[in-house]
Amino acid sequence: MKFSELARVFEKIEAKSSRLAITDDLAALFKECSPREAKHVAYLIQGILAPQHEGIQIGMADKMAVRSIALVSGKSVGEVEALYRKTGDLGIAAQELLAKKRQSVLASRALDVEKVYDNLFKIATASGPGSQDLKIKLLAELLSNASPVEAKVIVRFVTGSLRLGVGDSTVLDALSVLKTGSKELREDLERGYNLTSDLGFVTELFLSKGLEAVKKITPMPFKPIRPALAERLENAEEIIKKIGECSVEQKFDGFRLAVHKQGSRVELYSRRQEKVTHMFPDVVEAVKKQFGKQREFILEGEALAFNEATGSFMPFQETMQRKRKHGIAEKAEELPLKLFVFELLYLNGVDYTLKPYEERRKKLSEIIEPGERIAIAPRVIAKTSRELQKFFDESVEAGLEGIIAKDLNAPYTAGARKFAWIKLKRSYSEKLADTLDVVIVGYYFGKGKRTQFGFGGLLTAVYDDEKNRFRTIAKIGTGFSEAQMKEFSEMLSKISVKQKPFNVDALIQPDAWVKPQFVVEVKADEITRSPIHTCAKRGAEDEGLALRFPRLVRLRDKKPEDATTEKEVLELFEIQHKRAAHSHAHETRAHGTSASEAR
Repeated sequence: MKFSELARVFEKIEAKSSRLAITDDLAALFKECSPREAKHVAYLIQGILAPQHEGIQIGMADKMAVRSIALVSGKSVGEVEALYRKTGDLGIAAQELLAKKRQSVLASRALDVEKVYDNLFKIATASGPGSQDLKIKLLAELLSNASPVEAKVIVRFVTGSLRLGVGDSTVLDALSVLKTGSKELREDLERGYNLTSDLGFVTELFLSKGLEAVKKITPMPFKPIRPALAERLENAEEIIKKIGECSVEQKFDGFRLAVHKQGSRVELYSRRQEKVTHMFPDVVEAVKKQFGKQREFILEGEALAFNEATGSFMPFQETMQRKRKHGIAEKAEELPLKLFVFELLYLNGVDYTLKPYEERRKKLSEIIEPGERIAIAPRVIAKTSRELQKFFDESVEAGLEGIIAKDLNAPYTAGARKFAWIKLKRSYSEKLADTLDVVIVGYYFGKGKRTQFGFGGLLTAVYDDEKNRFRTIAKIGTGFSEAQMKEFSEMLSKISVKQKPFNVDALIQPDAWVKPQFVVEVKADEITRSPIHTCAKRGAEDEGLALRFPRLVRLRDKKPEDATTEKEVLELFEIQHKRAAHSHAHETRAHGTSASEAR
């Protein structure tokens, strides 16, 4: 496939907001691809070159891309930077300059998708002495053969600023539409994706071998499974009413890890599907020791700092110290982790995701050998709301944040938020029935005492999973330690962008915009109506929703797309109103009783 065709479709998609129209455009695009080309196109649509767990990042700073554009356009670095400042978009700057370029570095030839992907992959994997110059030359080679529109797309890709706004689900819809004209195959395709976290793999398999091959996908060691997500209900009574007799596990406050083993190889993956094996050598060693008899498996658990002497869980801030790039061995010795395993997904060739929860739990308890560092997550079987509440209270008293109730008969719902799992947290006793996980889309510079840190607060948003957009919900200025302010200043300055990201809806202007990449947990007093935030805002005259008195709790190990959704905020808003109405009715009854007694 000519890369010009891909660039043309990307331009069309960028100008559209209709998900149906975008789906049709992608279906037509995939129709022109070979299965291998389609695999790479799927990755390019995601803005990546390989799935997250392979750890291949394009790693090209704007300054390097500027040098490539200067090399090909015949302009100076200063002239390219000036146009970049004027347009606010390096892709547009490349398009304009190459439309009137004075010279070509190489003889021009039409680019195809495979050539572009190959060069981009080489850029991403180049390392060592001379790698910067090699990256610049590889990009310059592409730009020298690119049309202005192709150049815009390529530069936006390498600088992480593609403006497609296409969610993974839209790609799966397009594959279904390509074969059937409808979205009827979406569920089967999505299951394949959820079991592999690899959209390119599923795309190539579907187009080369058909739907039956996708249906036969089972968990595979070293392809992380997208984690199941929990729904929320307000209290123990509602949980029992919803799923009846259930297993109730403690909800831990640590690192959610997927553990993959095959032979002597063990890998650990975060809930973002990033490989984090090197960070937790003590967990890896414990896995080899306590699961030594098992040839291959995939299981899931939560790792946290645990005081063996007192039998108590240590604060999350202690556990967080284990996530580091340097001094790993020393910290592992000083602050060892305990892994509480709660799910078995695959064992020695058998797919356990399809089996009922109780069967998964039983097999899990059979294969864990005695040891100090790994244990099965404590749980009870609750038949009544009183039993569930009792275990919840005990868990909170032990320093945990609550419980997860699990349907005894439900399969593992990879990548989905269903009532197979229901969470109940200690914050539910307060006015706002949960903390929220929100996405950072901008930040404010420090003023007064915070000037020295270069950081004064965050602008955050929730995720609209229907339209793949982020809508603002809160400015957060409290809850930060001095160390955190320094950390956020350093972290966010690296991903700041000159203009509001295309997939962010905001009426507020922060001091600096950032790419939606990091998720933070936030606590607030309540959800209120707001004229300045865009969460749940549907028309120009409508008000949005905002968080009242938001405070930072912590940085979360989540993808932006796994943050709290706009739909969930609306559900919490309704719970809040129900609670307020119930409280008002209770006070009215109490007042009536008091008046009667007074008479």
